[in-house]
Amino acid sequence: MRPVAALLLLAGCATSEYERMSRLEREVRHALAREVPEAAASVWLARTDGREVLVLDADRKLPAASTIKILLLVEGYAQEAEGAFRWEDSVTFLEEDRVGGAGSMQHEKPGSTWTYRQLARRMISESDNVASNLILKRLGMKSVNRRAERLGLEVTRFSRLFMDLDAQREGRENWTTARELGQLARAIFRKEILTPEACEEMIAVLEHTGRRRIAEGVPKGIAVGHKGGTLPGLCHDVGWVAVPGQPYILSIFLDNVYESRRPGEDRGIAAIEAVARAVWRAMGPGDE
Repeated sequence: MRPVAALLLLAGCATSEYERMSRLEREVRHALAREVPEAAASVWLARTDGREVLVLDADRKLPAASTIKILLLVEGYAQEAEGAFRWEDSVTFLEEDRVGGAGSMQHEKPGSTWTYRQLARRMISESDNVASNLILKRLGMKSVNRRAERLGLEVTRFSRLFMDLDAQREGRENWTTARELGQLARAIFRKEILTPEACEEMIAVLEHTGRRRIAEGVPKGIAVGHKGGTLPGLCHDVGWVAVPGQPYILSIFLDNVYESRRPGEDRGIAAIEAVARAVWRAMGPGDE
């Protein structure tokens, strides 16, 4: 049996199914089977005009990790438009706000004051959990969830603050799907929600992130707006790749990712980057 077919069988694909797949789907499944054969993957790939290109278990309900911070950004701009919130308002960071995980805010001095705009930038660029929690507390979890419902998101909901380990132990989680957050990213990129000005600001924030995950699979001259997320056993990323004339949305959610035995290696990120490269080869310039 050919090596690729063998890898796909490990991923749960019968030979007949393999033969019926598009070339892109074969390459995506091959990348996943090579990098994280034990993982379950959800993938949603679409042109920004809404045409779906590849859908793999994209409606599976999963813990959102930090990808749901995109919804917080949307809610902030929505409440600002309604006059209920201002990004330039400030909040004082207290010792009780300190949590671990991603971001540098946890190392700031208690009593320091920050605007919500400063926090939003850290929330996206650093995936800062302290900044995210301060924004979530100000906007209100119920309000954020009502916004998700009004946006047509059926699964995407907050149930706890970030790094709230007690809530996690009680079974409370923040949920989403690859398709729902992909569609939210698409709406921002196309400036179809709130106002064009608000979307332009959100695009600027989301494109001011690191060149890992989806962005790693794309040439540096191409703008990528995305938000990743990681929890034990989980690794996600969702966003747009702004190919001139043919931009696309890619959402990849992985769970049951085993921890690497090699120091400094992240197998989930490696898998997302491998998928992103396969998608770029198919969707980038020159695709017909």
